[in-house]
Formats: sequence, C-alpha cells, structure tokens
Amino acid sequence: MGYLAQASGNSVRAVPGEGTEVPVWILGSSLYGAQLAAYLGLPFAFASHFAPDSLEQAVEIYQTTFKPSRQLEKPYFACSINIFAGDTDEEATFIKASHQQGFANIITGKPNFLPKPVEDITSKLEPGLLASVNHALRFAATGGPERIHTELSKLITKHKPDEVIFNSPIHNPESRLKSFDIARQVIRSI
Repeated sequence: MGYLAQASGNSVRAVPGEGTEVPVWILGSSLYGAQLAAYLGLPFAFASHFAPDSLEQAVEIYQTTFKPSRQLEKPYFACSINIFAGDTDEEATFIKASHQQGFANIITGKPNFLPKPVEDITSKLEPGLLASVNHALRFAATGGPERIHTELSKLITKHKPDEVIFNSPIHNPESRLKSFDIARQVIRSI
C-alpha cells in the first residue's frame, strides 16, 4: 500500500504506480486473511469457490473485528461462487465436469489445461477423489436459469455478501459466456 501511496519517501519507489492509490483488497481462503483485512480496514474477498470450509468463521471474524481505515469505513465482503449455468440442468452438469477434472488434477499434483467436459464424471474420477473435489467446489450454483436462481438466492441470503464474484472455469468459451449471461440475468432478479 505504501508503494502506491503519494510520494512515500521510501528508497524503493513504484514507477509508474506511485501515487495511484489503487484500492487494495485482501483475498483470503483462511482465517488469517479475514484477520488481516479487518486489522487493516480493507475490503475482503473470500475464496469460497475452492475453500468454503472456513467461510462462515472468516466472515464473522472480519465483520466483528473490522477497524475503519482511510480506505473503508465499514466492512465490505465479497465471496466467490462457482457458476455453471446452461439452458438445462443437464447442460450445466456437463460443462461443470471440466472444472471437476481440472480441480482433481490440481489437488493430485498434476495441474494442466482445463480438460474437455465428459458426460459421466464418474468415468474419469474415482469416488473418493470426486467426493473431495465436490466438497471443495460445493459453494456453487449449477443448473438451468430456474435452478441457478434458487441456488444463488440461498447462498446470497445465507452469507449476505456485499458483492459476489462468479468463477466459471468452463472449457468451451461460448458455454462460459452463456453461463455468465444466465448468471447476470439471474443476479439482477435477486
């Protein structure tokens, strides 16, 4: 933050960033990120799209220990939601298979390009691995527009974020754009 402030007097200067005062956020997937954001009085984005286990506790810590700062007077919380939207629930489940395989590759130490989706994810991932993947990626809305509306409404009502971030690792660019478009239309009605 010091590097982006007005002439800080530091011996190391950010050129051309010095003086831009770009708003700083803390992105966290743990309780430490929530504590740091609260202590510094910064907005906090939680990586719930892959680490939802600590979400509720992190948000509580952030909101109850927040100290106002020059940048922010009150807590501002964003959460990331996996979105896999299609014209039908079946289409959405199909396009989600790319992310399930990709995440499995990451947690098994074999990161690579996002795989093509498959009709039957159980043909690619053994049950234990699939259960781990689905647990980590459960902060999600998957389905056609109606189901996306229901699932997003539940997540937003329960966690009350000030902002949501959509994460849609979908192999086909056209399908990804369609998913974002469906989610955009749905979020406006919530």
